[in-house]
Amino acid sequence: MGETIEMFEELPVQHPPHSISQSGLGAVWTQHKAQLIAKYIYLFTIITRHGAYIDGFAGPKRKELQDSWSAELVINTEPRRLREIFLCDIDPAKISALNSLVAQQGDQAERHYQVLSGDFNECIVQILGSGRIKDKTATFCLIDQFSLQCHWKTLEAIAGHKPEGSKKIEIFYFLGTSWLHRTLKGLTKNTDRADQWWGNGDWNELVTDSGEKIAIRLAERFRDELGYKYVKPYPIYHSEGGTGKVMFHMIHASDHPAAHELMARAHRNVTQAPELAEQLELELSTLTY
Repeated sequence: MGETIEMFEELPVQHPPHSISQSGLGAVWTQHKAQLIAKYIYLFTIITRHGAYIDGFAGPKRKELQDSWSAELVINTEPRRLREIFLCDIDPAKISALNSLVAQQGDQAERHYQVLSGDFNECIVQILGSGRIKDKTATFCLIDQFSLQCHWKTLEAIAGHKPEGSKKIEIFYFLGTSWLHRTLKGLTKNTDRADQWWGNGDWNELVTDSGEKIAIRLAERFRDELGYKYVKPYPIYHSEGGTGKVMFHMIHASDHPAAHELMARAHRNVTQAPELAEQLELELSTLTY
């Protein structure tokens, strides 16, 4: 790591020893989710100057809503520093949309695009085994699942892919806390799905917890079991201005000490005018990945 510049001096050098809280976290509005991801990737690559992007559930969620497709925004983010792009989905219609998106790109000679059709829990084995995600490859993985689609073993594989001493693959993990209780209660007679998602049978304890407590508990597992140094859950609200119920939480897990400041900066700028690339280059120039 290079010397951290002044704007990051307030960041903790250690993660919290006992609990992860959401105090001080700003609201992230549903209609700005994709823009937030794209903004973070932009800042991420300002530091890394390269990168790999894995999207486990990459198809468009609401194609009729402009600027709401994360994969599209990330791929088109300038400067186009991402070099390895893996897009996965199990829905044939969404795979068709992803293939069309890739076909529109004019930089396929410089970038590696791969669309994978199937269960992300199986596709990730192919991605990690491809040899393209190397020890020093700055890699970001978006898991924009609906409910329980991503298995805990998949998270273990992602977190453990790089050797000790390397920075882990960063993860944005969406947790559907608004409908999670209903989903889990519906699986009391068929627990395999929930067991695979949570990694064990302890998910039964979540049924009586609040959505916020579940998000914090999951974030603590990312830290304590998956070994991420910096983890925070971000609430995503139903309406503008951070109003209405919390629909889901975004768990951001990273080994980079600047990650949370970048995330906070991305959030602040989602609804503001974009910053000049020259200004960002100057401010972030002393950070290394």
